[in-house]
Amino acid sequence: MEIKRIYIELTNRCNLDCEMCFRHTWDTVEGDMDLDLLKSIREQVKELPALEQVFFGGIGEPTVYPHFKEAVEMFAGYERLITSNGIMSEENAKLICENFSEVYFSADKYHEDTQAIRNQLIKTFEYFADYHKRTRSSTPKVGIAYVLTKSNAEALFDILNMMRYYGFHRLSLSHLMPLVENDKDDIFYARYENPEGKAFLEKIFTYRDIKINIPDMELKTERRCTFIDKGYIYINAGGEVMSCYRLANSYDEYVFGSKKRVIKYSFGNVKEKSLKEIIAGKEYQNFWNTVYNNQYPSCVDCDLRGGCSLVEDTKYDCYFNTPSCADCLWVRNFIRCP
Repeated sequence: MEIKRIYIELTNRCNLDCEMCFRHTWDTVEGDMDLDLLKSIREQVKELPALEQVFFGGIGEPTVYPHFKEAVEMFAGYERLITSNGIMSEENAKLICENFSEVYFSADKYHEDTQAIRNQLIKTFEYFADYHKRTRSSTPKVGIAYVLTKSNAEALFDILNMMRYYGFHRLSLSHLMPLVENDKDDIFYARYENPEGKAFLEKIFTYRDIKINIPDMELKTERRCTFIDKGYIYINAGGEVMSCYRLANSYDEYVFGSKKRVIKYSFGNVKEKSLKEIIAGKEYQNFWNTVYNNQYPSCVDCDLRGGCSLVEDTKYDCYFNTPSCADCLWVRNFIRCP
Protein backbone atom coordinates (compact mmCIF):
# COMPACT_ATOMS: atom_id res chain seq x y z
CA MET A 1 0.00 0.00 0.00
CA GLU A 2 1.46 3.32 -1.13
CA ILE A 3 0.16 6.83 -0.52
CA LYS A 4 -0.31 8.65 -3.84
CA ARG A 5 -2.47 11.58 -2.78
CA ILE A 6 -2.69 13.51 0.48
CA TYR A 7 -5.70 15.65 1.37
CA ILE A 8 -4.77 18.61 3.57
CA GLU A 9 -7.46 20.53 5.42
CA LEU A 10 -5.86 23.97 5.65
CA THR A 11 -8.87 25.24 7.57
CA ASN A 12 -12.28 23.98 8.62
CA ARG A 13 -13.72 27.50 8.50
CA CYS A 14 -15.89 28.61 5.62
CA ASN A 15 -17.18 31.87 4.14
CA LEU A 16 -20.59 30.33 3.34
CA ASP A 17 -23.24 28.51 5.39
CA CYS A 18 -24.72 25.80 3.15
CA GLU A 19 -27.65 23.86 4.58
CA MET A 20 -26.27 20.42 3.69
CA CYS A 21 -22.83 20.99 5.27
CA PHE A 22 -21.45 18.70 7.98
CA ARG A 23 -20.81 21.64 10.29
CA HIS A 24 -24.52 21.85 11.18
CA THR A 25 -24.35 18.70 13.32
CA TRP A 26 -20.64 18.31 14.13
CA ASP A 27 -18.88 19.07 17.41
CA THR A 28 -15.59 20.21 15.85
CA VAL A 29 -13.86 23.39 16.99
CA GLU A 30 -13.30 25.58 13.95
CA GLY A 31 -9.86 26.95 13.18
CA ASP A 32 -6.86 27.05 10.83
CA MET A 33 -3.87 24.79 10.49
CA ASP A 34 -0.83 26.27 12.20
CA LEU A 35 1.74 27.34 9.60
CA ASP A 36 4.56 25.53 11.43
CA LEU A 37 2.45 22.37 11.37
CA LEU A 38 1.97 22.74 7.63
CA LYS A 39 5.73 23.17 7.19
CA SER A 40 6.27 20.01 9.24
CA ILE A 41 3.84 18.10 7.00
CA ARG A 42 5.73 19.36 3.96
CA GLU A 43 8.92 17.84 5.37
CA GLN A 44 7.21 14.59 6.35
CA VAL A 45 5.71 13.91 2.93
CA LYS A 46 9.23 13.65 1.56
CA GLU A 47 9.26 10.21 3.20
CA LEU A 48 6.39 9.07 0.94
CA PRO A 49 8.14 8.18 -2.35
CA ALA A 50 4.92 7.35 -4.23
CA LEU A 51 3.19 10.65 -3.38
CA GLU A 52 2.16 12.48 -6.54
CA GLN A 53 -0.68 14.80 -5.58
CA VAL A 54 -1.52 17.26 -2.81
CA PHE A 55 -5.22 18.09 -2.56
CA PHE A 56 -6.31 21.16 -0.59
CA GLY A 57 -9.76 20.15 0.59
CA GLY A 58 -11.77 19.16 3.61
CA ILE A 59 -14.88 20.63 5.18
CA GLY A 60 -13.67 24.25 5.12
CA GLU A 61 -12.96 26.64 2.27
CA PRO A 62 -9.18 26.47 1.54
CA THR A 63 -8.92 30.00 0.16
CA VAL A 64 -9.89 31.59 3.51
CA TYR A 65 -6.74 30.12 5.05
CA PRO A 66 -4.61 33.13 6.09
CA HIS A 67 -1.42 31.54 4.67
CA PHE A 68 -2.97 30.24 1.46
CA LYS A 69 -0.29 31.65 -0.86
CA GLU A 70 2.49 30.15 1.28
CA ALA A 71 0.70 26.79 1.33
CA VAL A 72 0.44 26.77 -2.47
CA GLU A 73 4.12 27.60 -2.90
CA MET A 74 5.17 25.11 -0.23
CA PHE A 75 3.95 22.11 -2.26
CA ALA A 76 5.25 23.29 -5.63
CA GLY A 77 6.98 19.96 -6.24
CA TYR A 78 3.67 18.07 -6.42
CA GLU A 79 0.62 18.13 -8.62
CA ARG A 80 -1.83 20.36 -6.74
CA LEU A 81 -5.63 20.06 -6.72
CA ILE A 82 -8.30 21.97 -4.82
CA THR A 83 -12.01 22.16 -4.05
CA SER A 84 -13.58 25.58 -3.50
CA ASN A 85 -16.98 27.23 -3.24
CA GLY A 86 -15.75 29.89 -5.69
CA ILE A 87 -16.12 32.82 -3.31
CA MET A 88 -12.59 34.14 -3.54
CA SER A 89 -10.50 37.18 -4.34
CA GLU A 90 -9.04 37.71 -7.80
CA GLU A 91 -5.61 37.27 -6.23
CA ASN A 92 -6.49 33.73 -5.11
CA ALA A 93 -8.15 32.95 -8.44
CA LYS A 94 -4.92 33.93 -10.18
CA LEU A 95 -2.90 31.83 -7.73
CA ILE A 96 -5.03 28.76 -8.47
CA CYS A 97 -4.93 29.28 -12.24
CA GLU A 98 -1.15 29.51 -12.26
CA ASN A 99 -0.36 26.65 -9.85
CA PHE A 100 -3.07 23.98 -9.83
CA SER A 101 -3.78 21.17 -12.25
CA GLU A 102 -7.44 20.78 -11.21
CA VAL A 103 -10.06 22.80 -9.35
CA TYR A 104 -13.58 21.71 -8.46
CA PHE A 105 -16.18 24.34 -7.60
CA SER A 106 -19.09 23.32 -5.38
CA ALA A 107 -22.39 24.39 -6.92
CA ASP A 108 -24.80 22.60 -4.60
CA LYS A 109 -27.00 25.62 -3.94
CA TYR A 110 -26.13 27.70 -7.00
CA HIS A 111 -29.77 28.09 -7.98
CA GLU A 112 -30.80 29.18 -4.46
CA ASP A 113 -27.97 31.55 -3.56
CA THR A 114 -28.50 35.26 -3.09
CA GLN A 115 -27.79 37.47 -6.07
CA ALA A 116 -24.68 38.81 -4.35
CA ILE A 117 -23.21 35.31 -4.01
CA ARG A 118 -24.21 34.38 -7.55
CA ASN A 119 -22.46 37.51 -8.81
CA GLN A 120 -19.28 36.54 -6.96
CA LEU A 121 -19.43 33.01 -8.38
CA ILE A 122 -19.95 34.32 -11.89
CA LYS A 123 -16.98 36.66 -11.44
CA THR A 124 -14.79 33.69 -10.45
CA PHE A 125 -16.06 31.51 -13.31
CA GLU A 126 -15.40 34.33 -15.78
CA TYR A 127 -11.87 34.77 -14.45
CA PHE A 128 -11.05 31.08 -15.00
CA ALA A 129 -12.67 31.00 -18.44
CA ASP A 130 -10.80 34.15 -19.46
CA TYR A 131 -7.52 32.75 -18.13
CA HIS A 132 -7.87 29.71 -20.39
CA LYS A 133 -8.58 31.90 -23.39
CA ARG A 134 -5.72 34.32 -22.71
CA THR A 135 -3.08 31.69 -21.99
CA ARG A 136 -4.42 28.84 -24.12
CA SER A 137 -3.54 26.68 -21.15
CA SER A 138 -5.29 23.37 -20.56
CA THR A 139 -4.83 23.79 -16.81
CA PRO A 140 -6.27 24.09 -14.35
CA LYS A 141 -8.96 21.67 -15.47
CA VAL A 142 -12.16 23.09 -14.05
CA GLY A 143 -14.96 20.92 -12.73
CA ILE A 144 -18.21 21.44 -10.90
CA ALA A 145 -19.21 19.37 -7.87
CA TYR A 146 -22.95 19.03 -7.35
CA VAL A 147 -24.94 17.23 -4.64
CA LEU A 148 -28.05 15.79 -6.23
CA THR A 149 -31.40 15.63 -4.42
CA LYS A 150 -34.99 15.12 -5.49
CA SER A 151 -35.70 18.79 -4.94
CA ASN A 152 -32.74 20.19 -6.91
CA ALA A 153 -32.47 17.61 -9.70
CA GLU A 154 -34.02 19.78 -12.41
CA ALA A 155 -31.72 22.68 -11.48
CA LEU A 156 -28.77 20.52 -12.58
CA PHE A 157 -29.60 21.30 -16.21
CA ASP A 158 -29.02 25.00 -15.51
CA ILE A 159 -25.64 24.04 -14.07
CA LEU A 160 -24.80 21.93 -17.13
CA ASN A 161 -25.72 24.78 -19.47
CA MET A 162 -23.65 27.18 -17.37
CA MET A 163 -20.70 24.77 -17.64
CA ARG A 164 -20.99 24.73 -21.41
CA TYR A 165 -21.05 28.52 -21.49
CA TYR A 166 -17.81 28.83 -19.51
CA GLY A 167 -16.11 25.82 -21.10
CA PHE A 168 -16.02 23.68 -17.97
CA HIS A 169 -16.14 20.03 -19.01
CA ARG A 170 -16.11 18.01 -15.78
CA LEU A 171 -18.99 17.30 -13.44
CA SER A 172 -18.60 15.36 -10.19
CA LEU A 173 -22.08 14.29 -9.19
CA SER A 174 -22.84 13.02 -5.69
CA HIS A 175 -26.01 12.13 -3.85
CA LEU A 176 -27.06 13.79 -0.62
CA MET A 177 -25.94 12.44 2.73
CA PRO A 178 -28.78 13.71 4.95
CA LEU A 179 -27.46 15.31 8.12
CA VAL A 180 -30.79 16.49 9.53
CA GLU A 181 -34.13 14.69 9.69
CA ASN A 182 -35.85 17.15 7.35
CA ASP A 183 -33.56 16.04 4.49
CA LYS A 184 -33.88 12.27 4.90
CA ASP A 185 -36.70 11.98 2.34
CA ASP A 186 -34.97 14.21 -0.24
CA ILE A 187 -32.53 11.50 -1.39
CA PHE A 188 -32.63 10.55 -5.07
CA TYR A 189 -31.18 7.05 -4.55
CA ALA A 190 -32.87 3.87 -3.36
CA ARG A 191 -32.06 0.48 -1.88
CA TYR A 192 -33.66 -1.35 -4.76
CA GLU A 193 -35.50 -0.38 -7.96
CA ASN A 194 -35.20 3.29 -8.92
CA PRO A 195 -36.68 3.82 -12.41
CA GLU A 196 -37.06 7.57 -11.81
CA GLY A 197 -33.37 7.90 -11.02
CA LYS A 198 -32.30 5.87 -14.04
CA ALA A 199 -34.52 7.96 -16.33
CA PHE A 200 -32.89 11.11 -14.93
CA LEU A 201 -29.41 9.79 -15.73
CA GLU A 202 -30.49 9.16 -19.33
CA LYS A 203 -31.40 12.85 -19.59
CA ILE A 204 -28.04 14.13 -18.34
CA PHE A 205 -26.15 11.71 -20.58
CA THR A 206 -27.24 13.85 -23.52
CA TYR A 207 -24.53 16.33 -22.43
CA ARG A 208 -21.86 14.31 -24.18
CA ASP A 209 -19.32 17.14 -24.18
CA ILE A 210 -19.14 17.05 -20.38
CA LYS A 211 -17.38 14.26 -18.53
CA ILE A 212 -19.80 13.26 -15.77
CA ASN A 213 -18.76 11.09 -12.84
CA ILE A 214 -22.05 9.61 -11.74
CA PRO A 215 -23.15 7.92 -8.52
CA ASP A 216 -25.30 4.80 -8.46
CA MET A 217 -29.06 5.23 -8.29
CA GLU A 218 -29.79 1.99 -6.46
CA LEU A 219 -27.94 -0.39 -4.16
CA LYS A 220 -25.44 -2.74 -5.78
CA THR A 221 -23.26 -5.47 -4.33
CA GLU A 222 -19.96 -3.72 -5.11
CA ARG A 223 -18.13 -2.02 -2.24
CA ARG A 224 -15.02 -0.04 -3.06
CA CYS A 225 -13.48 2.76 -1.01
CA THR A 226 -11.78 5.35 -3.23
CA PHE A 227 -9.48 6.55 -0.43
CA ILE A 228 -8.28 3.03 0.36
CA ASP A 229 -8.11 1.72 -3.22
CA LYS A 230 -6.29 4.68 -4.71
CA GLY A 231 -3.86 5.37 -1.88
CA TYR A 232 -5.33 8.56 -0.42
CA ILE A 233 -4.94 9.86 3.13
CA TYR A 234 -6.42 12.87 4.93
CA ILE A 235 -4.87 15.28 7.45
CA ASN A 236 -7.20 17.66 9.24
CA ALA A 237 -6.49 21.21 10.36
CA GLY A 238 -5.22 19.98 13.73
CA GLY A 239 -2.73 17.50 12.25
CA GLU A 240 -4.77 14.35 12.85
CA VAL A 241 -4.48 11.61 10.25
CA MET A 242 -7.82 10.24 9.05
CA SER A 243 -8.75 7.53 6.61
CA CYS A 244 -11.32 9.64 4.74
CA TYR A 245 -13.78 12.54 4.79
CA ARG A 246 -16.55 10.58 6.50
CA LEU A 247 -14.61 9.75 9.66
CA ALA A 248 -12.86 13.11 9.96
CA ASN A 249 -15.50 14.64 12.27
CA SER A 250 -18.26 13.57 14.65
CA TYR A 251 -21.74 14.36 13.37
CA ASP A 252 -25.18 12.86 12.69
CA GLU A 253 -26.20 11.31 9.39
CA TYR A 254 -29.28 9.50 8.11
CA VAL A 255 -28.72 6.21 6.29
CA PHE A 256 -31.90 5.42 4.37
CA GLY A 257 -33.89 7.31 6.98
CA SER A 258 -32.19 5.86 10.09
CA LYS A 259 -30.23 8.26 12.28
CA LYS A 260 -26.59 7.36 12.88
CA ARG A 261 -23.84 9.04 14.85
CA VAL A 262 -20.55 9.13 12.99
CA ILE A 263 -17.69 9.18 15.48
CA LYS A 264 -14.48 10.91 14.49
CA TYR A 265 -11.58 8.47 14.21
CA SER A 266 -7.94 9.51 14.16
CA PHE A 267 -5.02 7.16 13.56
CA GLY A 268 -2.58 9.59 15.14
CA ASN A 269 -1.34 13.15 14.98
CA VAL A 270 1.65 14.26 12.91
CA LYS A 271 2.66 16.51 15.81
CA GLU A 272 3.43 13.38 17.84
CA LYS A 273 4.38 10.79 15.20
CA SER A 274 5.57 11.13 11.65
CA LEU A 275 3.04 10.60 8.87
CA LYS A 276 5.10 7.66 7.64
CA GLU A 277 5.00 6.03 11.09
CA ILE A 278 1.23 6.46 11.38
CA ILE A 279 0.55 4.98 7.94
CA ALA A 280 2.93 2.07 8.56
CA GLY A 281 1.51 1.45 12.04
CA LYS A 282 -0.43 -1.68 12.89
CA GLU A 283 -3.72 0.15 13.51
CA TYR A 284 -3.90 1.86 10.12
CA GLN A 285 -2.56 -1.20 8.27
CA ASN A 286 -5.23 -3.43 9.85
CA PHE A 287 -7.93 -0.93 8.92
CA TRP A 288 -6.59 -0.63 5.36
CA ASN A 289 -6.55 -4.41 4.87
CA THR A 290 -10.05 -4.80 6.31
CA VAL A 291 -11.59 -2.24 3.98
CA TYR A 292 -9.52 -3.12 0.90
CA ASN A 293 -10.43 -6.81 1.21
CA ASN A 294 -14.08 -6.16 2.12
CA GLN A 295 -13.75 -7.96 5.44
CA TYR A 296 -16.58 -6.12 7.13
CA PRO A 297 -20.37 -6.61 7.21
CA SER A 298 -22.97 -4.84 5.07
CA CYS A 299 -25.45 -3.12 7.38
CA VAL A 300 -27.27 -1.29 4.58
CA ASP A 301 -29.05 -4.44 3.36
CA CYS A 302 -28.85 -6.62 6.49
CA ASP A 303 -32.13 -8.35 7.49
CA LEU A 304 -31.26 -7.88 11.18
CA ARG A 305 -30.67 -4.14 10.95
CA GLY A 306 -33.98 -3.23 12.62
CA GLY A 307 -33.04 -4.87 15.92
CA CYS A 308 -29.31 -4.12 15.99
CA SER A 309 -27.86 -1.38 18.19
CA LEU A 310 -24.50 -1.44 16.38
CA VAL A 311 -25.96 0.55 13.49
CA GLU A 312 -26.56 3.54 15.76
CA ASP A 313 -22.96 4.73 15.46
CA THR A 314 -19.63 3.93 13.79
CA LYS A 315 -17.81 2.68 16.90
CA TYR A 316 -17.96 -1.07 16.12
CA ASP A 317 -19.53 -3.53 13.71
CA CYS A 318 -20.53 -7.14 14.35
CA TYR A 319 -17.11 -8.35 13.13
CA PHE A 320 -15.55 -6.24 15.94
CA ASN A 321 -13.96 -3.82 13.46
CA THR A 322 -13.42 -0.28 14.68
CA PRO A 323 -14.19 2.15 13.23
CA SER A 324 -17.11 0.64 11.34
CA CYS A 325 -17.56 1.21 7.60
CA ALA A 326 -20.39 -1.31 7.43
CA ASP A 327 -23.05 1.09 6.16
CA CYS A 328 -20.85 3.72 4.56
CA LEU A 329 -22.64 5.15 1.54
CA TRP A 330 -19.36 6.28 0.00
CA VAL A 331 -18.26 2.67 -0.56
CA ARG A 332 -21.64 1.95 -2.19
CA ASN A 333 -21.03 4.77 -4.70
CA PHE A 334 -23.95 6.89 -3.54
CA ILE A 335 -21.86 9.65 -1.98
CA ARG A 336 -18.80 10.84 -3.88
CA CYS A 337 -15.91 13.21 -3.33
CA PRO A 338 -14.28 15.14 -6.20
